[in-house]
Amino acid sequence: MPRRGKGEGSIFQRKDGRWAAFVTVGYGLDGKQQKRWVYGRTRREVAERLARLLPKAGYGVIQASRLRLGEWLERWTDERVRSRNIRLSTQRKYAEYQRMLAPLANIPMARLSALAIRARFAELADLSPSSRRHLYQFLRAALRDAVRLGLLEANPIEAVDPPAGGVVRPARAWNREQAAAFLEAARAHRLYPMFYLMLTTGIRIGEAMALRWEDWQGERLYIRHTLGKDGSLGPTKTPGSSAPIYLDPATQELLHQHQGYQLEERTTARRWKDHGLIFPSERGTPLSYRNVMRAFRRLIERAGLPRIGLHGLRHSYTSGFYHKAI
Repeated sequence: MPRRGKGEGSIFQRKDGRWAAFVTVGYGLDGKQQKRWVYGRTRREVAERLARLLPKAGYGVIQASRLRLGEWLERWTDERVRSRNIRLSTQRKYAEYQRMLAPLANIPMARLSALAIRARFAELADLSPSSRRHLYQFLRAALRDAVRLGLLEANPIEAVDPPAGGVVRPARAWNREQAAAFLEAARAHRLYPMFYLMLTTGIRIGEAMALRWEDWQGERLYIRHTLGKDGSLGPTKTPGSSAPIYLDPATQELLHQHQGYQLEERTTARRWKDHGLIFPSERGTPLSYRNVMRAFRRLIERAGLPRIGLHGLRHSYTSGFYHKAI
């Protein structure tokens, strides 16, 4: 019996009496064969269906000899987003990286050279050192996976030196006395409990704004989400961030008081949209990052302290600030 050529398919009868056929159309990103199947009551019926299927063999399957860089980056980022629960903010960065690499997008993968990559990075010299490093890491990771899947024989970016780093600015933070002075100035503000929690636990601003009452269970506070600057809700920055935080009695009492104040606020508010948030706006909706930052700066000025960003509260916590009794 003559051997079937590649793509001619296979016809056979199943145990239930039905006939089936498949054709191998190529290999997927995981390296496994991809097949297309047809079924029928007779061998002739299946053969006719298979004949109509054969011209379409290979549709949508990666062909390394024709694959271009732009196509691979799009496939790679889509798969990464689906499989790793990538945050929306990171997805947008991936899209921005692809736009930065657009001049290289039409180059076939097999012809992508280190010289072309170096030339593109030279054209992006106006970007910050941090942005250029992140772009380099993005492209290196994508090409590394292409090598692993046999789409490239070698990774051309390995012959390109990583972008030089810029001057690293020390993190701006407050010492113990300055942090205490800020809390004293913020004591009467409605966001005082949130700033207090950030300073005494080190949670991020996005994590604080996304906290719900169901996340607080006595001495445990669970960090399950983060609220982006654009108002989007996503997973925590790192898997370790979702571990519970243990609260001391003073912090638990502060949250109890805050819960009571919020109940009063709800009953007097004209339009309250309950989202179950621990730290909502005056209408119950998620806080705006811009409004929080505006209030934070006013409190800094009131306390007469050096200006830091909201993330500086996290640095102040890691710098050794620990609260006293409320």
